[in-house]
Amino acid sequence: MKTKTLVSSIALIVFLTGCAAAPVHDDARIKNSIERAGAGTPRLPANGESYLDAAWFAEPLTVERAVQAALLNNQQVRIDLTRLDAAQAELIQAGLLRNPMGSLMALRPEGGGRFELDYNLMQSLFDLFTRSKRIDVANAAQARVQAEVMMSVVRIAQDTEATYYEVMTAKDAVLLQQELLTLEQSVLVLQTRKSGQGILSSSAVMAQQTNTSQRAHELRTAEAEQTKALSALAGQLGLSSVDSLRLPGHIPALTLSVLNEPELQALAQKHRPELMATNASIEQAKAEKELQTGGLRNTDASLGVAGNRESSGFSMKGLAVQITLPIFDTGRARSMLADANIARAQYQDEATQRLIPLEVERALATLIASTKALEHADHHLQQQHQLEKLAMRNYQQGAQEYLDIMEARRLRLASQSEQLKAQRALRLAYVDLERATGVAMQQGR
Repeated sequence: MKTKTLVSSIALIVFLTGCAAAPVHDDARIKNSIERAGAGTPRLPANGESYLDAAWFAEPLTVERAVQAALLNNQQVRIDLTRLDAAQAELIQAGLLRNPMGSLMALRPEGGGRFELDYNLMQSLFDLFTRSKRIDVANAAQARVQAEVMMSVVRIAQDTEATYYEVMTAKDAVLLQQELLTLEQSVLVLQTRKSGQGILSSSAVMAQQTNTSQRAHELRTAEAEQTKALSALAGQLGLSSVDSLRLPGHIPALTLSVLNEPELQALAQKHRPELMATNASIEQAKAEKELQTGGLRNTDASLGVAGNRESSGFSMKGLAVQITLPIFDTGRARSMLADANIARAQYQDEATQRLIPLEVERALATLIASTKALEHADHHLQQQHQLEKLAMRNYQQGAQEYLDIMEARRLRLASQSEQLKAQRALRLAYVDLERATGVAMQQGR
């Protein structure tokens, strides 16, 4: 009776331990990380949710809508999110015990006779007593996977933001090149007329024809760049064609508050997913060492019940223990491997810790320089506007020719092109600072 009670108690403990529930994952951290990274209030796709239809893209894309479309429509986001489900399944699996192993032998005397039965039912003690360690490993692995998914999804959002700015810049560049080509064609018509009247030499006309051809070439190049940018944006949004893209006429000016480098460094140390991933890797490596070293791991002991029934009717039953003799595999190699993995994770964390401040410093310096460059470009454009107005006034008063107005307009459009390049550089520098800190500057100020 005592043996039955002991066996029943062991079976009940094993059953309850094996059926204990594991925690359920939550993607709120990923949503918060994306929101901090400048994507507004993001919504990630649910399991089985359909992709965005054409009606959704009928409205012009703002940068916020473009990022949201990328999160819902980019196939890579859904690929990344499946890693969370896989990590959750690994966590559940880590909390489960191995199924008991049973054996049964039926032996019969040579020449005939009654059968003799040998049977046992064994449960791994290593598996039973290391359940909490396995869960620690799975928890650390899940945290690492979650950080890596955060990195990937945030990178998609930031790449979409940068690509959106590239598209808008390319669109404005095409409009500028079209205006410049129209201007050059007007100058060519005027010079051709003057050459026919004998006022202007034919060489000047030929030079203007060269300028017009060059401007047409630059227009075609700008259109090609716009096509590339549109295709890149469509790829970020998970589209198979650029036909669905509807862009606004312009984007609002970028306004930044005063940026303080120590505060930005603190934001990066707190919100960069890379640091979360490296910290989780260290915890996973340490938990792996706890699991893969020790006496239980080396002997892989099992405990269970066994019985024997002889042909004469005599039977025996009781507890049985099985161990693996650590003769050849003493566990030293596993310990060395675990130490190497811990050291690698720590070195990777140190490298990341050193790289992030440098990235923040570089991104901030680039943003400041780009801001000053845009200020100079704006000032230069204002001057060219004034010069164009002055040339128009002088022409109306008869002090200058119409070609002088054309030249002033050409210089103004050239200044406008430089301003556009400066705006593009500033917005890309802004996105780079978001990458370096992991936080949108509009929300981090």
